[in-house]
Amino acid sequence: MSSSDRKKQSDAPPRPGARSNAKRAAKLADGIVGDVIAIGWPVGDVLGSETALLERYEVSRAVFREAVRLVEHQQVARTRRGPGGGLVITEPTVDAVISAVVLYLYRLDARLDEVFEARIALEEIACALAAGRVDDGALARLQPFIVGDPNHGSDPRALHALVASISRNPALELFVDVLNRVAQLYSADWRAFGPAVGAETSHAHSRIAAAVSAGNAALAGRRMRTHLEAEADYLRRRRSTRQVLPDEVVLGASPHAKRAEAVARSITLLVIEEGMQPGQLIGTEAELIQRAGVSRAVLREAVRLLEHHQIARMRRGPGGGFFVVEPSAAAVTEIAAIYLARRGMRLTDLAELRTGVEIAIVGLAAERIDDHGRQRLRRALVREETSSDAERSEAVHDLHAAVAGAAHNRVLELVALVLIRLSRLYQIERLAPRAQREIRAEVYRAHAGIAAAVESGDAEQAKHRMRRHLDALGAVMR
Repeated sequence: MSSSDRKKQSDAPPRPGARSNAKRAAKLADGIVGDVIAIGWPVGDVLGSETALLERYEVSRAVFREAVRLVEHQQVARTRRGPGGGLVITEPTVDAVISAVVLYLYRLDARLDEVFEARIALEEIACALAAGRVDDGALARLQPFIVGDPNHGSDPRALHALVASISRNPALELFVDVLNRVAQLYSADWRAFGPAVGAETSHAHSRIAAAVSAGNAALAGRRMRTHLEAEADYLRRRRSTRQVLPDEVVLGASPHAKRAEAVARSITLLVIEEGMQPGQLIGTEAELIQRAGVSRAVLREAVRLLEHHQIARMRRGPGGGFFVVEPSAAAVTEIAAIYLARRGMRLTDLAELRTGVEIAIVGLAAERIDDHGRQRLRRALVREETSSDAERSEAVHDLHAAVAGAAHNRVLELVALVLIRLSRLYQIERLAPRAQREIRAEVYRAHAGIAAAVESGDAEQAKHRMRRHLDALGAVMR
């Protein structure tokens, strides 16, 4: 197929009603997630048959099936055919979250420096919380690191995971685990750094553990920052270290991966290697089946996986085919937020982490703001000011997302978007309409003040205003 033919197909208009159906399906998927949470997330139970759920949710079959596709991607439920079938409740795994994060960062060419900047921000928060929550059990778990027990030195991630665990914040535990694993992917030989590096790491871990045990949050945070900065510097100096993630991290690199995952991986690599742009046609279904040498069922499973990860989307009908889409954090934010909901993430957990993360982000945004960032902040304020009540639950988060983008760290931005998604699930929607109207003007004023401080490059003022805003909002939501 010629490039002109591909361009014509990529410009084909969407089907009538497709966008509105997609919005209804997304809203219904949120409703299904809410219902699963409300009944205690009984894994293996049948939420209902298709007929019963169509009646309960009062939507068309097309909208319902699109919503089911979304909750299947989110690993909330899956369809089981036959007698006793229906929508069966499942649960997302940490491996699914990690896979989504890695693929998203790979596609963005996220750099090692961004990962470490995000790790420092998150692990300083973890140290502060852990130092304030140390109990006898935590002291016992920290002691081997303090004395340098060699049995606890084989895994360089262990102390980081322990501090996050002591913080008792499920989201911090998740993000610290994920980013520690992601950081190791940038260096193929991290297990062979040698005894000298191991000794330095053990010493740094001992000092961090001692500060956490003593309840000294500031000292623990400083020691964690120093340790992670030294680790990042060491990795940068090594020849084997990559500044971007290698191809090996993409979907199903293992020779034992499922056939559909292998096909999805090959398509992803094709999109990356050929620099294919959003809207460009990868191929028709028939072309892709022939190219991959697989059945229609295997290809369609690969297509579902790639649609979930926002790599490409299949368009049916005349002029249809598999088209590249813009990289989006949607798949990651959805599955991470739902994973945390399954873990019992509380409003207090969300509030304390979101405050810490967004204060770090707003400081970076004030230091790095550019014209694009200023325009995005202003658009967010305009949308918020002019939004209807129905649009309010989404528009109120635009300013926070714009600030995260202005910080120019895609990893921290991703963390912020997950926390924003959790806020939408648990906070704004829980307020009565009257309460939403009462705080609307106050929230807008706070957002305008934060934006003004960021635009002027005043990091301290921006941090102060963000903290005051999130503290006030948290008090209303509790």
